Amino acid sequence: MLTDIDIRKAKIKSKMYRLSDRKGLFLRVNSGGTKTFFFRYKWLDKELTINIGEYYHLPRYGTWTLSKAREKRDQFIDELRAGINPKADTTKGATFQTLANQWLKAKEIKWSKSTRQTNVTRLEYALEDLGPLQVEDITAKDILNVCRKQELRGTKEVAKRTRAIIGSVYKYHMLYDVSERVKDSLEDFVSENHPHLTEKKDIKELLNKVDSYQGSYEVRMALKFLSYTFVRSRPLREAEWTEMDGDMWRVPKEKEKTKRPLLVPLSTQAQEIIKEMRKVNGDKKYVFASNYKTNSYLNTTSLGRVLTRMGYGGKHSVHGYRHMASTCLNELEYDGDAIELQLSHAPPGVRGVYNKAKKINYRTTMMQDWADWLDSLSL
Repeated sequence: MLTDIDIRKAKIKSKMYRLSDRKGLFLRVNSGGTKTFFFRYKWLDKELTINIGEYYHLPRYGTWTLSKAREKRDQFIDELRAGINPKADTTKGATFQTLANQWLKAKEIKWSKSTRQTNVTRLEYALEDLGPLQVEDITAKDILNVCRKQELRGTKEVAKRTRAIIGSVYKYHMLYDVSERVKDSLEDFVSENHPHLTEKKDIKELLNKVDSYQGSYEVRMALKFLSYTFVRSRPLREAEWTEMDGDMWRVPKEKEKTKRPLLVPLSTQAQEIIKEMRKVNGDKKYVFASNYKTNSYLNTTSLGRVLTRMGYGGKHSVHGYRHMASTCLNELEYDGDAIELQLSHAPPGVRGVYNKAKKINYRTTMMQDWADWLDSLSL
């Protein structure tokens, strides 16, 4: 019988393989690192399989933990005992519009107004062409055409987001996600100034390379800290001990591009880095002190140079950590306002102050989840 530890420690191999649980439930681990639950059963002497969903160990709404997957399996078993085929297609003959509306209704209760509006807008791009079509008639080419329209408008990132929204509708209804076949056909969106990684296998490789970096200890720890906090370069390099307040980093407004103070909830992983740096630089002013200048901090190019030496020139930058976190957290369906606040994109004035106070508890949970998610990639 599977345990969460078994799943989290399941190694990525060159070929897909399975880990069995009980009563037809199993986990498939593919070569890209994705871990997905399936339920296998017999119906009219035919062996059938249902895709339950992708595994996440984080306690988030809409993700599939091991316990949730077992509950779903037990539901399927009850249906079988009642003479009902769990795979009986309640979606058969339904239009994409109908299924999209059902998905939206189930998901929007967890979204802020801005997140809902963003996702509705992306969904509308898809509904223009796919809405009237019966879902079983939709082909990968149909989805690609929807995304190509966005690429031709110069909005390549929106094209990728639209494909992801379409995929979410399919996955919610446990249908084969046709949109996955389109993923590699879309042009990669890379900011000219801030290239960044978004694929799990690439992020995993980056984290492992940073972790094994044999150069400057301060640079290695700063990059690890950056992955957990995704702040701008200056606050990171100039971080002072006086700004560290237990599980909270209080970045002063003078160091922020927006000229507003920023609260950065520190995950247990980030706090551990601070503890380690205190052993090395606790008698100095700066957390990531320079080894070359007395009473100074890392220079503006030190982090970027190391990333380039690791092979990430033009692929991932220091600022790219912010894009990476934003992309992944949005795909994990965290609140859009909370993500923007943590990126220090909050609106100025009274509303900005109010939002910061309102979202800090949520952001604290989100930042710990983010750190746990990153760590899960390197298991």
